[in-house]
Amino acid sequence: MTSPEQNHSGCDYCGLPLAASPSGSDAPQFCCFGCRIAAAIANESGEEGHNRWTLTRLGLAIFFTMNVMVFTLALWSWDVYESDAALATQSASALFELFRFLSLLFASIVVLMLGGPLLENAYENLRQRVVTTDLLIVLGVVAAMLYSVVSLFNGGMHTYFEVACMVLVGVTLGRWMEATGKLKTTNALRSLKKLLPAEARVVEPRSENYLHELHEQMLPLETVQVNQLIRVLPGERIAMDGRIRRGQAAIDEQIVTGESLPAIKEPEDDVFAGTLNLDGDLLITVTALAHEGALLRIVDAVAKAATAKGRLQLEADRITSWFVPLVIFLSLVVFAFHWMTSDLGSGLMAALAILLIACPCALGIATPLAIWAAMGRASEVGVLFRHGDAIQQLVGTKAICFDKTGTLTTGNTIVDRFVTDNETPREELLRIALALASSSTHGLSTAIRKYAIEAVDHTAIPYPDHTETRPGRGIMATLDQHSGPVYLGSLALMEEHGLTQPDSIREGLVEICQHGQPLACIGWAGRVRGVFAFRECLRDETQAALDALRAAGYYVAVLTGDYAARAAALGHALGIDVETELLPEEKLAAIRQIRTKYGAVVMVGDGINDAPALAEANVGIAMGCGADVSRDAADVCLLGNNLEQVGWAIDLAKRTMETVRQNLFWAFAYNIIGIALAATGWLNPMWATVAMVGSSLFVISNSLRLTNSGSFEQEETEVTEMNESVPSVSPCSNVRERGSAPSPL
Repeated sequence: MTSPEQNHSGCDYCGLPLAASPSGSDAPQFCCFGCRIAAAIANESGEEGHNRWTLTRLGLAIFFTMNVMVFTLALWSWDVYESDAALATQSASALFELFRFLSLLFASIVVLMLGGPLLENAYENLRQRVVTTDLLIVLGVVAAMLYSVVSLFNGGMHTYFEVACMVLVGVTLGRWMEATGKLKTTNALRSLKKLLPAEARVVEPRSENYLHELHEQMLPLETVQVNQLIRVLPGERIAMDGRIRRGQAAIDEQIVTGESLPAIKEPEDDVFAGTLNLDGDLLITVTALAHEGALLRIVDAVAKAATAKGRLQLEADRITSWFVPLVIFLSLVVFAFHWMTSDLGSGLMAALAILLIACPCALGIATPLAIWAAMGRASEVGVLFRHGDAIQQLVGTKAICFDKTGTLTTGNTIVDRFVTDNETPREELLRIALALASSSTHGLSTAIRKYAIEAVDHTAIPYPDHTETRPGRGIMATLDQHSGPVYLGSLALMEEHGLTQPDSIREGLVEICQHGQPLACIGWAGRVRGVFAFRECLRDETQAALDALRAAGYYVAVLTGDYAARAAALGHALGIDVETELLPEEKLAAIRQIRTKYGAVVMVGDGINDAPALAEANVGIAMGCGADVSRDAADVCLLGNNLEQVGWAIDLAKRTMETVRQNLFWAFAYNIIGIALAATGWLNPMWATVAMVGSSLFVISNSLRLTNSGSFEQEETEVTEMNESVPSVSPCSNVRERGSAPSPL
């Protein structure tokens, strides 16, 4: 559980916003007395270690309340059989008086047992000049007890000890269920924290040169410092963020990055706390303290977003702030009216019923519980809302704009096709290209290597005797079987060294440049022998995700700084509008123009170079946040790179706001009808308490339905079926991208 020092912006039991500003003390802070008593029952934590005495106290309170109810039934018979001479005896009168005093005794015990947290919560809020619904319940219980005590000692006929007891028991049980319902929405985040081991295997090498001689000891995470070495064995979870010093392993990083496939990690690669080491023995240099790791940053980011009050919750708080004084005033008016027209007891019962039925508990949790439940569910599938307002804003979305590189595409370049001079053997060209590309780390060289390895026997490639890199141009090298240098690079490099273009090469170059594709040439002995054309791969789910959004009625567009030729081909293949050659400030203007024409705009980008556009959009969605959830420009962070998460997040936002509207409608309707019945005297305070608990339970159960929302993987089949009739583009189809001018290696 979050400690008070860590987070005083939310309840220390359920995490929801506090009804009042934090007091600044180190004492635990609770949003309602239900959370206060639930925390006590659960030993002030969300775990299973229950405080037996607190449970016993609640059980005893219920026992004494049942006795008070039995005594009350006997006392009610006085009204029924008052004229019966058999009961109007001295012994019967003494027995009834005994029942009345026993009712006082047992009711006082119940008030002492259950009234403490309620009174403490109401007092704490009043001390901070905040009027809450707990005040209504306190007034009702105090009024029932005072009236009954005065009636008892003044010889009055009626007492209402059972009302005070039932109200306290009913409200306490209802609020306890409400608090545990709130707690259920945070279980996803709390379970993430449990993935971190409590201890780390800290190793101390004899010296920098003796990593094979290690001294190991298990230490609590809190004691491990940055730059210390920890060892992680196969099958163990990595305890702290760090950088691999020794070893290699496949790491399951799904909880941090959202990627389902394991990542291969080698020395100098970064690893994150909470991820699972599948098969390697790793020695890791710690780069962040335990409480600063990637996993806990994700948890804190979601918790901070959920405890921040959105516009809807602030509006509900404003309504509650004037609603409570209004209810108190109305109860006084009704009390006076029934007292004058009937009797004091009728006035008291009507006033108590109003105080209890009007307690807007359901109104207070209608919005935050639904938002909190939705955020908890979203975090389970790798969608992090940075604030609750993002959910409301997503519902009003009319247009969705995407960045291209790294968003719709993987960012990885591949060889689209290879044009030869029709004279030099294709296999020889690829072997020589592989030999030269192996000496370069350029992205296009990597693509050539992958392409050539799949096409030729890469175990028999020639080894260059001398390699020289020409920045911005390419590579030149000498090989044993060639008397002169071999060139791999841009057209400019070929022209500088006088290499001519055969007809087949010239025709290929014209077509490649028309499609705006980047290219690399290979040649020797005065001639260009081959040309590689490159492109990026679309993500596997790009076509289906965009089709689903268009089918749902959204305007979908791409905003990119890429050249017009390649971007136009992308737009044609995907069937969407593409605005090209946009600088960052021009993307802002494009978003404003789309907003003017269509309405609220969502911008989806990589969260770094698209930061201005993400900030300008009504909702900014950053992809691939992974270990870095501090993307301040984005309203929503996707831990992975699955574009279908965008549509899923919008659908979740719609379901959430529909749930909020249902909760608010029920809460307002319940209060209006209940107050009307109570004001006419037709609603007994005990039934008002039952109705109040029932209203809160409806809101709780309705909100918790969001925690069972299907993930985007579960909905993928439905999306696919919906788009079966729409022609799609395979992830690596002939979409022309990445360059309108020849590009060097």
